[in-house]
Amino acid sequence: MSLYSLRMFLLTTMVVLVFAVPGAHAQNKVGFVNTQRLLEETSVGRSAQEDLARLGKEKDRQISLSAQGINDLKKQLSTSGLSKNQSAALQDRLKVLYADHDELVKKSNEDLHFEEARLIQFILKRADKSLRKVAQELGFSMVLTDPNIVGYIDTSVDLTNLIIKEMNGK
Repeated sequence: MSLYSLRMFLLTTMVVLVFAVPGAHAQNKVGFVNTQRLLEETSVGRSAQEDLARLGKEKDRQISLSAQGINDLKKQLSTSGLSKNQSAALQDRLKVLYADHDELVKKSNEDLHFEEARLIQFILKRADKSLRKVAQELGFSMVLTDPNIVGYIDTSVDLTNLIIKEMNGK
């Protein structure tokens, strides 16, 4: 069973259990918080995104330097007067630079995706206290934070604005 399938099964099970209990409709409410908005609209989220942007710029700088090395070597190859041995050695070096460059791009993308996932987890941990407070005050027994498993959200159960206000108030 894939991770997504497992998450869907667990969510469905929780929702069924919440609403299957007689009289549960009056007692149990399910809310939703948009994590992307928490990232974009809270001070801690904006700060974390700025850190991620700085990391992205550094990765871009490294990739540009790698590309510049490739371009410099290509210029050397295009000059006349190189012996066959020199040309062959430069072409071998160019293949290595291309492979290194491709690996650098792949690693940079992986690093950025990893840091973005960590950023979301960090924001959710920071939001947890606010989320619990707002949910308890308003009588919500469950709050979803994964937009990929939600098909429809009534605006009356979207707690995002309240959580943003609570988080920015700290």
